[in-house]
Order: sequence, then structure tokens, then C-alpha cells
Amino acid sequence: MKVTVTDRIVYVVARVAIGIAAWVPQWLGYGAAAALGRWFFRYDKRRQGYALHMLRNAFPDRPDADLLRLGAQATGNLFKVPLDMARLTRLLARGGDIRSVLDYGDTARKMASLTPPYLGLTAHLGNWEVAAIGVAQFVGGADGIARIARNPLLEQWILKNRRRGGMRILPRRGGIRDLASALAAGNVGLMVVDQNQRLRGVFAPFFGQRASCERGAVSLALRHGYPILVGVALRRGRGFRFELVATEPFVLERTGDKAADLLAGVTRVNAAVEQLVRLAPEQYLWIHDRYRTQPRADAAPDPGDGGDGE
Repeated sequence: MKVTVTDRIVYVVARVAIGIAAWVPQWLGYGAAAALGRWFFRYDKRRQGYALHMLRNAFPDRPDADLLRLGAQATGNLFKVPLDMARLTRLLARGGDIRSVLDYGDTARKMASLTPPYLGLTAHLGNWEVAAIGVAQFVGGADGIARIARNPLLEQWILKNRRRGGMRILPRRGGIRDLASALAAGNVGLMVVDQNQRLRGVFAPFFGQRASCERGAVSLALRHGYPILVGVALRRGRGFRFELVATEPFVLERTGDKAADLLAGVTRVNAAVEQLVRLAPEQYLWIHDRYRTQPRADAAPDPGDGGDGE
């Protein structure tokens, strides 16, 4: 891919910004990020509406005032994630061990009980990049689907640092096929599975309301019998410290009815995600429009075999 002058300028600016973010004292950087996130939540009424909608579903017995405070806290956590990434990048570039900032807790036992290949699924809770690197370093390498930077210089640099952490990044376009190949080779596959799927999603309950959900991971698990581990890296304290928390691993049941099995599998994954979100709702991405895509009234059930979402 041709590298333009603009690409080079953006790359230099991004590297400088990341360097500054990694250098700023945690109390200052994370405090400012949390305040900025709360301010954003207060003044972006559209995102606030998305958050309140899902929070009401998740916590129907809590008053709106409490839910809005929770949404503001969670958005503050979201604004800390870029600072986490700057520090994570510096840690990996120096050959650091993720265990210096991540406590595996009982999740170490759960991962040790599994023999690859298996699927590690996560959500936009705490810091999903830290979770991925934590799993990758524990198992000796993993493959994950992620968006790739459009700037080729940034993409090359980001991929290099992720490889240092044991991650091989697969682009979202065609990512399920690449992930299937990685799992077939005996690797661990990682995915984030909690966002609205614009195309070919499975409509399953998420916090009690039907949502368009990612199907690829569950489809692979059903087809090949891969175990699933749903886990997240929760922030501990206000800065760059985390704990890896996971539900018990499970294998999806196959009855022979593809559509029913797919729906049951996605519903089970959603329930595991909900369980983890309830442990730290102040760290979840509530401002995403999770229920945006809904089925047409005349749409027929589609069991599907996988595919990319939004």
C-alpha cells in the first residue's frame, strides 16, 4: 500500500501523542480522562439516551438518576481506554509481562483446564485489549479479530506491538474464515461479541431485549465443538491495573436444529456477558446503540454458518 505524506504526518503525531499519554502521571491522565468522559456523557444527549435505554433494561428497579450517574462513570472508564493503550503499547515495546498490571486470579485455573483450540470471548467492559493480551500471553499466543488502522504506518506499528504481546490480529473483513483456520490449527481464537450487528446478526435477548448479535463465534463452536470461555479485564482502582475475570468454560449443546442451536448458543454467551457486566457496570460501554438493528416483520429465521458483523 502506498504511503502518503499525510500518512507520515498522522503517524508521527500519533506516536508523539501516545508517548505523552504513556508518560503523564496516572493520577493526572486518568483523572482528566474520567472527567472528560463524564462531561461527554452529560452533553451528548443521543448517547445518553442509548445508555439510559440499556441501563433501564439491565437495572429496572433503579431510578433514572442513579442510572445516569452510572452511565457517566462508565463513559469516564471508556475515555481511560486510550491511556491504557498507550501504556500497554509501551509495556509491550519494552518486552514487559502483562502480569505486571494484570492479576489472573481464578481465571488462570479456568484457562489451564482448557486444551486449545478454544474460543475466548469478551465484551467492551473494563479493557478488552488488556484481556486479549492477557489470554495470549498465558496460552503462548492467540488469534483475534479486530479493526485495522487505515494508516499503513500505524497499522504496521500496532500489529508489531500486538505480536510482541502474543496476538496475531485478523482483519474484520474475512476474519471469521481466518479465525476458523487458526482454530483448526489448534490455536486459541479471541473475539469481542457485544456490539450491534448490522448484517446477518442473530436476534437474541441482551438484558431482556432482542438485539442483533454476532453469530460467527457461536457458529464455529457449534460446528466443531470448541469450548467457550467468556472473560474480561476489569479495572482495579483508577489507573492502569486490572483483574482477569471469567465465567466457567462451557461447550454448546447441539440438537440438530441449526437455527435453534445457534439462538441458544448466542443467548448463553449473552447471559455470560451480562453476568460479567453486573460485576462492574461502571466499566461497561452503555453509550453504544445496542438495539439499533431489528428484524423485519416478514423476515424468516436464518440459521447461517458465520459471517462478519458491523
